[in-house]
Amino acid sequence: MRKINHLINPQIAERLEQQDKLSAEISQFLSLTAENRIWPILKNHRLTLLTDDPHLALQARFQQNTLGKHLSKRLNLKISALHIKLISLPFASFVQKNNGFQLSDNAAQVVRSIAQGITDSELQACVLRLVTTANTPRNQF
Repeated sequence: MRKINHLINPQIAERLEQQDKLSAEISQFLSLTAENRIWPILKNHRLTLLTDDPHLALQARFQQNTLGKHLSKRLNLKISALHIKLISLPFASFVQKNNGFQLSDNAAQVVRSIAQGITDSELQACVLRLVTTANTPRNQF
């Protein structure tokens, strides 16, 4: 039985390995644990260093020339230019993705009548709000 590695394009595997080496060397040079915070892109002897950490970007910009020379020497690469880009990752949406539910008129009437029998005024108001919310069209939120 053949190993799964035969399915991976050798050129892609080589580029991924190169990116891993670049990330590790950059992290070591900057003396930071920048795991999953640095994304190097090497194309046409130009290295673009993407990061979502402003402190890391600032530190890398101060050492930009030294970092480029270090990477060229350590990894035996020809780097003619080094650019540091600060990127922002998309934030998670805080909008509640709730399709909700719709009460039939009969069910809403039953819940309202149950609410009338509740002696606690806060609980009664909450149950009535539940009926109102359930029957409100979703495009109003």
